[in-house]
Amino acid sequence: MSSLTRARLTLALLVAAGMILVPAMLNAAPPLSGAIFTTLADGSIVNANVQYNSKCEVYLDGGPGPNAPIGAAGLPEGDYYFQVTDPSGKKLLSTDKVSNRRFTVNSFGVISAYTGVGGPAHPTGTDMDHGAVTIQLANVTCPTDYLDTPNNGGVYKVWVTPVGDGTINGGGFVGDPGLVDNGYSPGYFHGFIPARSKTDNFKVKAKEATFCLTVNKVILDFKGFPSPGANWMITLMDPLGGTNNFNTDANGTVKICALTAGGYTVTESLTDSQGNTYHVVGLVVNGVSQSPSEVYSFNWTPGKPDQNVTFYNSR
Repeated sequence: MSSLTRARLTLALLVAAGMILVPAMLNAAPPLSGAIFTTLADGSIVNANVQYNSKCEVYLDGGPGPNAPIGAAGLPEGDYYFQVTDPSGKKLLSTDKVSNRRFTVNSFGVISAYTGVGGPAHPTGTDMDHGAVTIQLANVTCPTDYLDTPNNGGVYKVWVTPVGDGTINGGGFVGDPGLVDNGYSPGYFHGFIPARSKTDNFKVKAKEATFCLTVNKVILDFKGFPSPGANWMITLMDPLGGTNNFNTDANGTVKICALTAGGYTVTESLTDSQGNTYHVVGLVVNGVSQSPSEVYSFNWTPGKPDQNVTFYNSR
């Protein structure tokens, strides 16, 4: 039996037993820290405020975003794979081998090199803020690679996961990197496990509106006077259980768009960059006061308004 046949047989057994194996996978390694986002080749924009004109415009960036200093929200140092799917994660849209979708993150938590092999190369650029390498999600055959999303809103999802060792306990990718698609079952997304991955949605030539989440951070001093909470980390968990980190801008705001129907949880950090701890004193959602909490969960369906969440903190 060839190694490829054995890999496919192992994969078939893994997918067939998906509901049994998924809990073991999820508990085998801690959640992946850091953040990813999509941008142009020079890192000049983030998908939170843009709709890309074509698939060929979309580049992957990792670690600190435009509002964050070097090292903030950095991915752990090491090697990673990426993939593009529809928002549900069920349909794989990338068409080259997993091994061709590989990159390296350095000790600063930013992408330092594209290292894919086994297919047409993915073009790279340079992030204007941190000097990181940006990687085009499509390879040089674009727009053939990757496939168009079946989502009516023109929304795609990009995933990033550590290379791992190809086993359940490897802490990263589970499958055969020599294949294009390692199959789908609930909790198993073509070899990428949500708890071990970073995900981010982006939009290309949308046919209909999705929704945006705006998160505001307000710091109250001892007299109760407000000021914007700039460069605070906000974590968003998507309907699949994947998480990504974002940083507020100088106005204490971060806007995350291209979100689709489902349940979301947004969590604010209560520790600033100097290690000072703050307390939650207020939470306002779409203009309505809620019980103070650093965590807010909600479900969004088409027809509902965009979500606007404001966290109030004090020392």
